[in-house]
Amino acid sequence: MQPLSAVIDKFLVLNRMHSKLDEVEVVLAWKEVFGDVIHKKTRHLMLQQDGTLLISLNSGPLKEEFNHEKAKIIAMLNDHLKKDIVKKVRIR
Repeated sequence: MQPLSAVIDKFLVLNRMHSKLDEVEVVLAWKEVFGDVIHKKTRHLMLQQDGTLLISLNSGPLKEEFNHEKAKIIAMLNDHLKKDIVKKVRIR
């Protein structure tokens, strides 16, 4: 007998769905962590399988600021999610 959570994790890994669920969690966390103003200036968020978060923003000054704060972005998102999902950040 195995706990249900272990069986679900095994199913997700076998069907390669774990990374998509992580991406959904990161996208939902983005709005909660950075608020509505930043969320509205975000065109696209995508989490790659290697843990790289691709961020497309509408604002040039915001892109510049986020480029200088990549480590802080990673820490804030991972702290909110309570697990190490985001490894790197790329701003476009």
